[in-house]
Amino acid sequence: MIETESVISSPSEYNMSIKDTISNCTLYVCLSCRTTDTPREPREKRQGYILYQKLRETIAKSPLYHKVDVKPAKCLSICPRPCGIALASSESWTYLFGDQKPNETVNDIIECLSIYLETPNGFMAREKRPKSLQSSILGRVPPMKGNK
Repeated sequence: MIETESVISSPSEYNMSIKDTISNCTLYVCLSCRTTDTPREPREKRQGYILYQKLRETIAKSPLYHKVDVKPAKCLSICPRPCGIALASSESWTYLFGDQKPNETVNDIIECLSIYLETPNGFMAREKRPKSLQSSILGRVPPMKGNK
């Protein structure tokens, strides 16, 4: 996926109606993700699985608990850029990120989720995201509804 950054500065440029902030979202975490030096089995040793467990535990103890549904994804098909996550919400932008590190980026992902939930239509300009999620983006997809 390719992220277009230049011309689009706000969701209104896509003739979308600005709505209130997002009430809920889903965070998908790729369970298959692993670096090339990590064996496939046992899956509990894969970085993607570890990231999923850490995010699930951290979000369960955070104020985002009732707003973010953390779901495992069998594979996000971004193998050259492990670990992968996706943020999605109905009628909002969807984001795909790679290069997440279970021992380093959990707090950045939580911060990004907070920004995502507080932004109309989930549109997050690059400079608004935590630094690690500025360079690790693989793509974003406009909302299905409201896009003309």
